[in-house]
Amino acid sequence: MSPFDAERIALWWGPGVLILIVFGFGFLRLAKYWIERSMDVKRQQAISVFGMFQTYVEQFLSAQRCQADALARLAGSVERRDSTESFEHQEMLIALKAVHRDVESLLTRHHEAIR
Repeated sequence: MSPFDAERIALWWGPGVLILIVFGFGFLRLAKYWIERSMDVKRQQAISVFGMFQTYVEQFLSAQRCQADALARLAGSVERRDSTESFEHQEMLIALKAVHRDVESLLTRHHEAIR
């Protein structure tokens, strides 16, 4: 192969290879941008879903707490009466107090998990 052939090959193929490298680099940068962009969108969606779920759990626990408080007040008022009610009322009172304790512990764990 003569020097003339090497120069001719470089003149014919050199710019093409350089253009391929430039376009390849550009496409890689574009692909990286689109991947990062789609990951940001998915991250925002996940944060939004987590926020909605957290709000739902807080509302649910708040409703449960209100119900448990109302039941505890009811149990307290029944307990204060000096009546000769059946043994079932005592069992109901015990169950209501247990529900109230369970809801309180759930709320405590939830608030600790948020922090």
